[in-house]
Amino acid sequence: MIISVLVKQAGLKLQENAIFLNVVSGVTLSETAGDLGVAAAICSSFLEFPIPSGIAFIGEVGLGGELRTVPRMEKRVNTLAKLGYRTCIVPKSAEKVLEASDFGDMMIIGCRNLKEVINKVFVT
Repeated sequence: MIISVLVKQAGLKLQENAIFLNVVSGVTLSETAGDLGVAAAICSSFLEFPIPSGIAFIGEVGLGGELRTVPRMEKRVNTLAKLGYRTCIVPKSAEKVLEASDFGDMMIIGCRNLKEVINKVFVT
């Protein structure tokens, strides 16, 4: 589904590419919080532009390309901050709530849809 949304809503021409997703052995993707990270990984490979070091992604991707918040956002971002991530891309709807929390030096960037994520992460 994420590939279809990237084609339709973000305008990436992925139709002629074989796309394989490999996750760490033993990990099962059983919730939607990883949708945005998977989409970012596909964009990174297709655009041949590496994801900058220290960036994490949390959020669900809807059929219209919109980003949706997921449960326990504050706890997830706090864990990322403790792991040393410096930037976290989240749905715009979660940005204000997260900015009220103290995550040290971590920068929270809210995006409404996949196009915004691509423009903020992959466009120099």
